[in-house]
Amino acid sequence: MNVKEEIRRLGWRIRYVPHEVIRDYNACYRVTYKGKTIYPPAADKLGIPLNEIWLSELLKDYEEYVLFHELREILYRSQGYNVEEAHLRARIDEVIKFCNDPKWTEYFEKFPDYSIPLNCLKGLCKNVEDNIDNINILYRSLIKCVNH
Repeated sequence: MNVKEEIRRLGWRIRYVPHEVIRDYNACYRVTYKGKTIYPPAADKLGIPLNEIWLSELLKDYEEYVLFHELREILYRSQGYNVEEAHLRARIDEVIKFCNDPKWTEYFEKFPDYSIPLNCLKGLCKNVEDNIDNINILYRSLIKCVNH
């Protein structure tokens, strides 16, 4: 699946904004998905209009990873997960898809996710390489690492 095509198919707009505007989040959204309006609290603070996904202009080289994450997070939110849990589960999906991609690791080195240390993501990559693919096991492992 091409993430940008999927976002366009859903009728959403990708908007690149100055990094200073979104520096605390790197990316954020407010969208209608499966009849629900889905957005994190930061969307109110940032004033994101309906059916827009905002990304820092500095993330353009990493948009594939960022948009994949946002799309997965929106999917989990539509399934009833809260903001934090949806975010963590979307990161796990990223690990499964991208952990062998050095550019993905570079993205986190340049733009850290302060809620999930890079060493925790690398630990999940190790789990995936060891053929642990149960999402619930990976989720518990991530929570344990983040809280450690």
